[in-house]
Amino acid sequence: MGGQADGAARSALREAVRLLPEKPGIYIFKGAAGEVLYVGKALRLRSRVRSYFAKRLDRGPWIARMVEGIASLEHVVTSNEVEALILESNYVKRHKPKHNVLLRDDKHFPYLKLSTQEDYPRLSVVRRSAGDGADYLGPFPSPGSLRRTIRFLQKAFHIRACTGGIEDKTSRRCIYFQMGQCLGPCDGLQGREDYRAGVRDALDFLRGKSGALVGRLRAEMEEESGALRFEAAAKLRDRIRDIEEVAEQQQQRVIAVGGGDQDILGLHREGGRALFRVFFVRGGRLLGDQVFTLVAPEGLPDGEAVSGFVKQHYASQAFLPAEVLLPAAPPDAEVIARWLSGRKERKVEVLFPRRGAKRRLVEMACENAGQAAERQAAEALREQAGLDAVQKALGLEAPPVRIEAFDISNLHGSHIVGASVAFRDGRPLKDGYRRYQIRSVAGAADDFASMREIVLRRVERLVNEGGEMPDLILIDGGKGQLSAAAAALEEVGAADVGLCAISKGRTADNPGDQDVFYLPGQPDPVRMEEGSPGKLLLQRIRDEAHRFVLTYHRTRRTQGELRSGLDEVPGLGPKRRRALLRAFGSLRGVLEAADARLLEVEGVTPAVVAALREKLGGGPPGEDGP
Repeated sequence: MGGQADGAARSALREAVRLLPEKPGIYIFKGAAGEVLYVGKALRLRSRVRSYFAKRLDRGPWIARMVEGIASLEHVVTSNEVEALILESNYVKRHKPKHNVLLRDDKHFPYLKLSTQEDYPRLSVVRRSAGDGADYLGPFPSPGSLRRTIRFLQKAFHIRACTGGIEDKTSRRCIYFQMGQCLGPCDGLQGREDYRAGVRDALDFLRGKSGALVGRLRAEMEEESGALRFEAAAKLRDRIRDIEEVAEQQQQRVIAVGGGDQDILGLHREGGRALFRVFFVRGGRLLGDQVFTLVAPEGLPDGEAVSGFVKQHYASQAFLPAEVLLPAAPPDAEVIARWLSGRKERKVEVLFPRRGAKRRLVEMACENAGQAAERQAAEALREQAGLDAVQKALGLEAPPVRIEAFDISNLHGSHIVGASVAFRDGRPLKDGYRRYQIRSVAGAADDFASMREIVLRRVERLVNEGGEMPDLILIDGGKGQLSAAAAALEEVGAADVGLCAISKGRTADNPGDQDVFYLPGQPDPVRMEEGSPGKLLLQRIRDEAHRFVLTYHRTRRTQGELRSGLDEVPGLGPKRRRALLRAFGSLRGVLEAADARLLEVEGVTPAVVAALREKLGGGPPGEDGP
């Protein structure tokens, strides 16, 4: 019977292949259980899929292993091959097929956004392009490099960094104006054309045209000086000096002849993974680099690995360079180039250089990819040593591959929140981070009840949804928090999950021991040697949970102050609230202002002031409100 069933399935598969159209689209291979094994694209679906089942001597082991597991197939027809490429990327991202190249750490780097579609463009940091006509520059793999760039643009070109429209601002309350980083266009202290001239200069600098920019500014400086406008000439002189200083610092980072924007990809293969190191060159200067790791089946050709990476990486990038230099030729390079050019709305060249200067750049990137692989291997050994030490110290059955840490934050019992972070193999797992508003605690703070709630909610959801259970739960707190977490695990039927609490352990007898660990049912703490791999690992995870929950708490507190403050004053609508906050900078500034000052704000009447005082009190320091 089994043989007949297998024969019927293969016959049905052959019939499905025969019925495929000779049109562009994607094909989806599935296993016996309906799982997606592979997603591919083709210009002619039937011909492409037939090639997998043809008995060819040159068929690689990767394809042979995949074909053995195919039980059924599906397809989706598209208008052209570029549409098929986009659909293929979406399906791979959604289903994560076993035999596709999978990008493990698809990072979205920060970009510098200059809102040139506005009358007075502003600087902001974004992760994705909004398709709004603004200029996006980057990416910036180094946050420090991005901060330095923003500070320089503010100092040299006076580009505003405040949020919102210019009509909502005033230089009276603006820290950027007070620091000399903005010339006050919101109050008419700088005209639109003068402001946009600074924006154009900033764009020229960011695009690597600093030489031409300095030449033009020198000519303007001499013209101002000749007209005896010495103050304007001095400002231009200072701007030239700032630009030349930064340009001189960047000279060592020039790696492309003639300027231009390039991404240079290096590749290192090792077992079932492919490590890419991408160097970002903007305006001929090296902006930075980043490492990516892909799951790439052994035997997969380098060109296929490159194709999979390029499609997944660039699908969500805000900025696309004019050139992408590759370490191997993907079979669909022409389609990728058309796709990228369509997204950029100008030509993007996808090149596999075989000789010359560009080939040397790719070889440099590949060498650096190999060095990154060596560093990753060394880091993995260190992380494993830490996990082994944790297993031994806490008496676990195995090293804890997945660790989740929980923490609570509150301020005098207000805005109580919790958070958890996840680590896999000793490294942060960002999609496992969670934030919680505490529901079961009202009034006075109760850290024990709060801890019980967030552990219960997290583990109960994992149980109900079949999620991956942590090997170890780390609680930031002492015996009370540990008992609360243990009760939550018991209630949800997960008492077998590893559990410990990390607590400050300094005593008169042990003044140097900063942290100790409590285990359920053990009255005495576990002490690990200071600086040991296991202790450092757990401290790092605890610190990350603490950072994450504090960030959430600050956000909630700020939102709560506004909601529980001006929002509750009768007769004070959104427009008047905004006007008050613009005038006095904060809720505290509003409350401490004299009534006469409040009445100077447009739309604020004596009745509104009376309602504000009745609801929130306040008044100048040392005085009573009405």
